[in-house]
Amino acid sequence: MYQGATGLEPGEGPATPVGRPPVEWDPDLTGGPRDDLSGLAVASLIFGLIGGFIFSPLLGAAALVKIKQTGQRGKGLAVAGLVLSGVWAVVLAVVVGVNWYVTHRAEDMVALRIGQCLDFPAQGRDDPFVPGQIATLPCTGPHRAEMAGWVGFGDGRGNVGEYPGAAALVQRAQEGCLSVTRNYVLDPLSLPADVHARWYVPRDSEWSRGSHSITCFLAADQAPISRSLREDAAIVNTDQLHFLLAIRDCVQLTARVDALLTAGPPAELRSAVAQTVDACSAMGVKVDTQPWPSEAEPAMLQLVADLDAALPLWQSAAGATSDNDLRHRVEQAQQRHVPTHMLAVRRALKLSTTQGEPLPEQ
Repeated sequence: MYQGATGLEPGEGPATPVGRPPVEWDPDLTGGPRDDLSGLAVASLIFGLIGGFIFSPLLGAAALVKIKQTGQRGKGLAVAGLVLSGVWAVVLAVVVGVNWYVTHRAEDMVALRIGQCLDFPAQGRDDPFVPGQIATLPCTGPHRAEMAGWVGFGDGRGNVGEYPGAAALVQRAQEGCLSVTRNYVLDPLSLPADVHARWYVPRDSEWSRGSHSITCFLAADQAPISRSLREDAAIVNTDQLHFLLAIRDCVQLTARVDALLTAGPPAELRSAVAQTVDACSAMGVKVDTQPWPSEAEPAMLQLVADLDAALPLWQSAAGATSDNDLRHRVEQAQQRHVPTHMLAVRRALKLSTTQGEPLPEQ
């Protein structure tokens, strides 16, 4: 029988060495790709989906390293987990940033002081709201607005109730901030023509954090303000204060009547005329009974004479029976107010004599 060089019969193989088990083929030992899915990649994706952005990037990075070493499937899942964790991080940053802005915005408004001069983007007169970007500036240089005061809420015992809504706050601001700014600048003639009241009303989130006040400003529509506008009781002298408080209601109402005379609704004009009668009558009493400096006395007497002549005509206008008669009598009453007499009083008291003129040096 033929035997090969091994001395074995054909078909016979070498005997397995004693004590060594047979070795089976393992595809991993060949360096080929594995067919199983990376558990780390799956975990990274799951944490990325549920917002676990702390664990998701760690698991995703570990999965990519392991996949590169072993050839497991799941690279796309690991990358998706990393992307989702980044998205969650951005969302969290935005939420935290907005919350910080809202909180500090309310705190910044409360921290403002009356008389501070501010800057923010220019606005039109029809937009009463102060925009978001506010910076304090020296009042001796150009600025856009001045802090005039606040309009508060509550019953005096700290009870402010639920958030009243933006519309209710705006209505309150329209009424309250006009009063605040009138007290901040007692002489409206000293205000530049394009300066008007503006306000900042708290948002719902600010209200819940304790910001319950409307912040009132005087702001320029176009050209920056180059001086302090403040002319309140702390700035003007005693005679100026008495005079400005005596005349302001009458002056304000006669200006309103003048605005309504040409195109205003007759009912509003009639109401304004009735209020003018009361305000100008009170003005006459205050001006006539208040002691004035000797240099202002002659002009004051002439001003009182003008009021005495105009008051019966205002009363007659208030009782007019037709719209045309009302307008005719109002025009007659207006003619009795002599501007030069008012200007003479202002000069004697060292007050502004033209629109936008600052208070003269004392």
